[in-house]
Amino acid sequence: MSDLSKNLTIILIVTSTTLVGCSKQQEGSASDAAIATENVALNSEMIRTNAAKNPEQLASHQQSALEQSRQLVKSAQLQFEVKDVLKTTTTLEQQLLQYNGYIENKQIDYQVSDRSQRDRIDGTVNIYEKITPMVQLTVRIPNNQVTTFLNNLLPLMLNFNTQSYEAKRYELKLLEEKLNTANQSDSTLNTVNNQLQQLTDLEVKDRLAYSTIRLEFFQQPKVRKSHDLNIHRIATLDSDPLISRIAEAFKVGLSYFRETIIWLIQFWAFYLVFIAAWLIRKAYKTRKQRS
Repeated sequence: MSDLSKNLTIILIVTSTTLVGCSKQQEGSASDAAIATENVALNSEMIRTNAAKNPEQLASHQQSALEQSRQLVKSAQLQFEVKDVLKTTTTLEQQLLQYNGYIENKQIDYQVSDRSQRDRIDGTVNIYEKITPMVQLTVRIPNNQVTTFLNNLLPLMLNFNTQSYEAKRYELKLLEEKLNTANQSDSTLNTVNNQLQQLTDLEVKDRLAYSTIRLEFFQQPKVRKSHDLNIHRIATLDSDPLISRIAEAFKVGLSYFRETIIWLIQFWAFYLVFIAAWLIRKAYKTRKQRS
């Protein structure tokens, strides 16, 4: 009985040790899995934190005392991506009416970056094009509405790219315009120079009252499908039946044969020269054999 008791004691000790080890291993695996899950969550949070974001505002409403005391000619240029260029253009046109602004220049362009076509049996062609819709707008906004107009562009932007802003003194801008017109004018007449100065003054004053903002926005490329005609395929399909085409081929071949015979007859003089040369050579060989 003592041996049996010892054996049972040993078995119990070994079993308990194994169970403890397994439980510790499971606890370690569970803790490792929890740590891995936490690391993945932290990495995802860091990626979201480091993702590029659009600016919160494009222009500040606050102005310095120096800026308020000077007459400034302002201009800006922006480039950004939108969801739909046509809807964005319509929205901008409606906003311009609210700000008493107007469009100076508008250009809508569908840039084709790739193209493929597929011929069909009926003579038509399917054309597939990868296009990027783009719009270029030059708008004029009253100076007191520029900041509000620029900041209201943010909800229309899907991704913001670039922005440039310029504010020059009225006197400096006027001097630049006069220098440009003086360089462009080759005439020395006082009347022409006076007219150029007057037009320059009017242009710069208009820029002083209305800021010039150039907008360029685009959307993600999309596929445009169109149709065209394959003239050669249509001409082949619209031909006569097979028997008529065979008969026509015989007629065409016969006409070519007649034309060839006529063309060969035109060289009759060369044939006579060749025959005379052959006869002379033959007579010479015969006479040589006799001698």
